[in-house]
Parts: sequence; structure tokens; C-alpha cells
Amino acid sequence: MIFSLAVWLNLALLVSASSTATTASSSASAKASSSASVQTSSSAAAKSTSTAPAVGTKSKRGLAFAAGDTPGDIINANQTKSDISWQYNWANLPPAYLATSNIKYIPMQWGSGLIDQFADAVKAQGADTILGFNEPDFVNESNMNATDAAHLWMQFIQPLKEQGIRLGGPAVTASPTGRPWLVEFFNACTNCTIDFLPLHWYGSGTEGFYSYLWDVHGQFPNMPIWITEYAETSTNDTVVLDFLNQTTTYLDTLDWIEHYAWFGFFVSYLLYAYRAFILNCSPTAPTPGYSLQ
Repeated sequence: MIFSLAVWLNLALLVSASSTATTASSSASAKASSSASVQTSSSAAAKSTSTAPAVGTKSKRGLAFAAGDTPGDIINANQTKSDISWQYNWANLPPAYLATSNIKYIPMQWGSGLIDQFADAVKAQGADTILGFNEPDFVNESNMNATDAAHLWMQFIQPLKEQGIRLGGPAVTASPTGRPWLVEFFNACTNCTIDFLPLHWYGSGTEGFYSYLWDVHGQFPNMPIWITEYAETSTNDTVVLDFLNQTTTYLDTLDWIEHYAWFGFFVSYLLYAYRAFILNCSPTAPTPGYSLQ
């Protein structure tokens, strides 16, 4: 989900319409097997050939980087004490300041537009991992019919697997439309290879976040997960920092969570960014209002 800076402070209102987190409790405890095929609740399957995380060696942390107006920010992420191992910007090619940052860039096929050019873009930059459609279940994002998306996947994205490229599936919202869309996609794409499943979540409190993750893991137990967007929507700095501190620590303990990216890495509107902390550029969590300049 990409919001313009003009509406960034209204994130909580926008999120309530598109990515309301589930609050159902979960007792799922199955461990992920990265080489098995995906089993959905309707017995649909998608092939997975994942063996090990292909991105970076520093940590699971990545950057959801949409700050085109402040390209100098990436310098902070590129320092040796940073815990960042990967980045993406909802596009299929990085701008120069990302391409030269020495942080692994993951191209994305955001929707159906220009999908016929995606393979060439991926090959040109030597990428070995890609991200699939962005919130296809949401009308204000890529807004794709699941069956149509499956056909496009087989035609334009699946062939990348023959080149040894790791394929991240469509990233649905955490709203009630998300997982049903994903099940429909898998049912229509039984020959698709999905190596890992990207997820988005916005809401309040760690309980709802953890519950959603375990629910998804219980439904797709053999699928490694990347959290490519997540955030606490509280307007209280302390609450957000506590959430960020707790969740990054917790996510690092789960072997089926391969990577995660806080939404997002921006200079402005630091209420949700907390760049210093996600980069681990300070020994402790920053105080409210702290900013890496």
C-alpha cells in the first residue's frame, strides 16, 4: 500500500478501510518446511521450491523505500552498523540512489500494467528474487481478479523460475478480502511456483498482529513469509515505539518469517518511520521524536 505524503498523517483512517487486522486468536504452532507445496484451506496447492532465504546475510530487516524526494536517506541505511539486508520500492527497477546503495534490491510487479516488460527488467539487473502483485484484493491498489492474476502469473512471472529466480507471491491486505483472494488465486494457479508469501498488516497492538501472522501460518503452514508492509496505527509515539521494539524482537525468533519491512522508510512523518531504530543505528530504541538526519 502506497500513500502520498499529503495523506500520510491520515494513515489510520485509510488503513481502517483497506487493511483491518484480524483479531481472532490462534493456537497454530506448526513449523514451516521451505520445500513443501502450499496447502490452502480449500486444498488448493502451489508449488514451492524455497530452500533458504536468498536475501542478504545481516538480518531479516528490509526497507520499504518510497522516499524519492529524499534520496540521501539511503546513505544512513548503507552504513556498516545498519541491520538492513534488502530493500524495495514497489517498482521493477531501482532509481540510481538505490541501485548504487549496496543494499539488495527486490523488484516488484505491482499490478497488471507493463507486466510484459517485467522479465526483461528482472534479468537486466540480475535479480534473484522478486515480489508479486501489491494488494490485488483492494480496489485502491492493484485491484486484480484472482483468476486473471493467476493467468498473468503463469504467462509472465512463472517463466522466471526457470532462471532460478525466487518468486514472492501476491501480497494481500489483512482485511477480510485478503486470504479468500489468495485461496482463489491458488485454486486457479495450481502450477504456479510461490517460494514465499508476502503479507501486509496495519492495526493497533501486538496481539492482533501476532494473531494474524499465526492464522496465516496455520492456513499456509509450508510457506515462508515476508512481511513487506506493517505498522502500528496509533498516534502515540511511545505506543508505536513499543510496538516496533517488541515486534522486531519477536519476528527475529520465528523461523518461518524470513524477512520484514516496516512501513515505511521516510524522512517526513517520523511518527510511523523511526528510521534510526529499524536500521539499528542506535544501541537502544530511539526516544519519541528521534530522527537520523
